[in-house]
Amino acid sequence: MSDVLHLQTRAYPLHYGTVDPTVRSIDVPGRGELAVVEGSLASQAYNADATLHADLTELVRAEVALPGTEIVHCRARLLSAGTVLVTYALRHDVDLRALDTAALDAFDARVNRELRQADAPVMGAVLDAAVAAGVLRHLAVISTDGIAAAEASTVDQRTVRYNCHFVTRQPPWQPDRRLPALVPGPACRILLTYTYAWDADPAAPLADLLTLLEPADITVAQMSVLFSAMFGGRRILDELAQAVPGSVQAHEFRRFLDRVWSEYHRLDFYRLESGQGHRATYLAARETIALDGAQQRAVELLEYVSNSLLAETSLRTQQLDARLNRVAAALTVVAGGSFAIDIAAFLLPAADWLVRVAIVNAVLVLAVAALIVIVLSVRSLSGRDRRPHRVPARPVPPRPRAAIRPEPAELPVE
Repeated sequence: MSDVLHLQTRAYPLHYGTVDPTVRSIDVPGRGELAVVEGSLASQAYNADATLHADLTELVRAEVALPGTEIVHCRARLLSAGTVLVTYALRHDVDLRALDTAALDAFDARVNRELRQADAPVMGAVLDAAVAAGVLRHLAVISTDGIAAAEASTVDQRTVRYNCHFVTRQPPWQPDRRLPALVPGPACRILLTYTYAWDADPAAPLADLLTLLEPADITVAQMSVLFSAMFGGRRILDELAQAVPGSVQAHEFRRFLDRVWSEYHRLDFYRLESGQGHRATYLAARETIALDGAQQRAVELLEYVSNSLLAETSLRTQQLDARLNRVAAALTVVAGGSFAIDIAAFLLPAADWLVRVAIVNAVLVLAVAALIVIVLSVRSLSGRDRRPHRVPARPVPPRPRAAIRPEPAELPVE
């Protein structure tokens, strides 16, 4: 095994409302129990945010095996800001110090792809068990059934972002030239986007290493929150564009956005609460991954989705009003016919039965005819409203005579 510890931190944006710190164990069906302990973001110098930790090492080792790779640790950290961080600590048979930056990044991408395919069942079961145990409360996931408490494993895997970290003494890798010239905190070297090298002892306790990685992992947690909101908004736009809107309502989406921005800005407070060295790493990491630009794009997209949902809600209200008007008109005609029969019965109390039958039939025919006229008029009106509005072409004003140039006269051919 090499003297490089390879760590990968995934950020699952689950958008839960609160974390219950009183739960001490999670029962994973068919896989045993997981102990839950309280912790905190130790890199915060002021107002440390409480977290919950769960050791997944034995659970993952029992079901996941990659050739040439040893799973040293696997730790889950449940943040109060609606994000779960899962960190793998790996060792490989390959000498990572002999690889250049590009080859190192390609190696990390391959390992992450294989690892996510292998541990998908166990990770989904753990997340669902955490929700079932009440550790994660008020889960909100955008799906085809709306925004409601769903299984945590239903979160779109494309929204799960990850960082890779290489911990070794005197890292030999150099940053990519395309990166901006930034100065991170001590012991950190940013090699590529989402790729970091740390000058530290790879044999150090995992808790110390996680504290070292926290600034970069907070940025990837923020990015995952934005990606989740943007993917959900895009899904709603697809449904609206196909004229088959789902069950997501405007008020539900607004509340979902309130939770998303609450989570994002709660994580963003890390820049104010962290120590000087960790803060420098955090600011450099968010600049490298263009977090501010992603936030601006998310704001623009989500505002457009909100406006589209409001327009769809207005259209549904108009259609409902049209249907209610039809029903009201029909009830009015029926009530008028009944009133006419009562009047006839009052005025002609001793009329022959033929006269009574004629009166009733006349009233019924008038009521049905009036109802048909109302329905046809409402349909024609609604169909006229659905037609695309065409803007009449503006008439082209005639050119002034002074602007018309006479055609040159042809010269006679000799």
